[in-house]
Amino acid sequence: MAHWSDKSIRLDRKKFTILQLSELEHIELDSPNVYLFQLLFPKRQEGSKLSKEFLCSLSEYCSKLNEQAVVCILTTLPDAATILPYLEGALKFHLWIAVKANPETYSYEEGAIPRTHIALLVLTRYRKALHHTKTRIKYTYCPACNKTTKDYGGKKHTYHEYGTLMSDVWRDIEYNPNQNVSIIIDRLCDLFGLEPHKCLYSIEFHCYSTLFKLEDDQTLEVHSSNQQIIHEEEHLSSHLFNEDCLEALSRLPENSIDFCFADPPYNLKKQYDRWNDALESIQYFEWCDRWLAELYRVLKPGHTLAVLNIPHWAVRHYQYLASKMQFQTWIVWEALSFPVRMIMPAHYTILCFSKGKPRCLPGLATQQGELLEESYLNPLDELYCLRASCITKRFKGNINDRKQLSDLWHDIHRLKHNSHRVDHPCQLPPMLMRRLFALFTKPGEIVLDCFNGAGTSTLVAHQMQRRFVGVEISNQYHEIALKRHQQLEEGIDPFAKDNKTPKSKNSRVERLPKKKYHVSKKALQLEVKRITSSLGHLPTRDEVKQLSQFPIEYFDEYFISWGEVCAAARTTGMSELPEEIAQPIEQMSLFSEEVKH
Repeated sequence: MAHWSDKSIRLDRKKFTILQLSELEHIELDSPNVYLFQLLFPKRQEGSKLSKEFLCSLSEYCSKLNEQAVVCILTTLPDAATILPYLEGALKFHLWIAVKANPETYSYEEGAIPRTHIALLVLTRYRKALHHTKTRIKYTYCPACNKTTKDYGGKKHTYHEYGTLMSDVWRDIEYNPNQNVSIIIDRLCDLFGLEPHKCLYSIEFHCYSTLFKLEDDQTLEVHSSNQQIIHEEEHLSSHLFNEDCLEALSRLPENSIDFCFADPPYNLKKQYDRWNDALESIQYFEWCDRWLAELYRVLKPGHTLAVLNIPHWAVRHYQYLASKMQFQTWIVWEALSFPVRMIMPAHYTILCFSKGKPRCLPGLATQQGELLEESYLNPLDELYCLRASCITKRFKGNINDRKQLSDLWHDIHRLKHNSHRVDHPCQLPPMLMRRLFALFTKPGEIVLDCFNGAGTSTLVAHQMQRRFVGVEISNQYHEIALKRHQQLEEGIDPFAKDNKTPKSKNSRVERLPKKKYHVSKKALQLEVKRITSSLGHLPTRDEVKQLSQFPIEYFDEYFISWGEVCAAARTTGMSELPEEIAQPIEQMSLFSEEVKH
């Protein structure tokens, strides 16, 4: 088991098999238990959906649970999106966890992205923050260089010796439909192994006749008349619009776009130029439905609409799109590389629907395409690291460090360095757009981004010989995009490093000005760790001022907060080598020091 939970008293467990929905009422309601509902059905008939009778029964049962109860739902992605709206009246949603799944979990679909994960929803009867143990995931090690898969650089002293704190993407374990779910149950028993919880109830449903119902497919099919429309609209040329997305979209012809992409404001109160990002949810999603309807209208039959959002909001987009379109795939983009706090939200959803029956994805076609585009669709195997020296070693040794593309994307991370940013608070990494365009489009086809921002999508399309339509309401961001496209025309890479520091930020924390450090931040953090060891507690600023060999001004000026000052003092520090390798090296180092003396 690849996790460690601090101060956990593992929960007892009881298993229940439900043959009739009425049997739910016989499972204890009064105690503050953890409930795991397993809703993965290998015998399910194709085209069936969860019945309203079952969804209402589950919601009613959950509404009667103890006020300290925790509810977990283990299921497929479409079913998770269907179930969640029924439960949110009775429960508070906390986490959408993506759990890696064995390839045998889903049937193979030619020309589609292999599905390799399932959803684990975590909800509670109580409304406060989720109460759980501090759980860490054990480090993994690159098979080529034996160092940690992730390069922790100069921050090793701020990490724990066992592993990183858990995120909402579980790739270290794997669900296998041919085995029981004990590996997931074990983790939940440790994760919630604290008062007042005593027991985890694992509940399986075998009452198939009441669980499912067959529904007619109401999605749009590709008709021959649409084919002529597509041919007539192939003359659309690349263009950037500086206006409201609804106004711009209304002027585009029907069935004219090969791939629609949207990364909308998330309604999370970020400081966008000219966008009110604090609308009430109803108003926000009514607005979303309007531009989604327009994207559906302009999309060519058989082609894909992709929406990027946080998982919770993606559920609402799913509800609307499923009424019009055919579900294709639910991509998990694990954008955060270093979880640093309690179950860190680390992923976004890329929700993909097609207009009628989807075409075989161009990027997965059997014929060989351009080598560069093929590289976008061959992700790094999750165990290999990105250290330059190791990459060189693998190349020289002809080591295959790539794997098949799936719907779990772990190898593309958000922009971390200011040198790659322009003045926009939320910029997607170019590699994300390169993979999407290589997967869903062919050279010469036309892509649409109705929230184009500073132009990442249209710039990548430009580089990849796709036509593009970009829409951006902000004049400031539109002008940045225009300038960057002009750079591209002049042979300048718009994504190259720039020494300028952007003014916009995707965080409320103030950016520290560049400065010359008289003492490294690492040395200061280790000094605080030394003081902590002597005092027996984390020191206050006054205690550091009194006991440190360094001026207190260094601590004030070099760090964003006192919490960052104490980062090393809160943990053990880690080695990037496995314990069996690190210990002999440490002993050799000590022996060498003795010889010197």
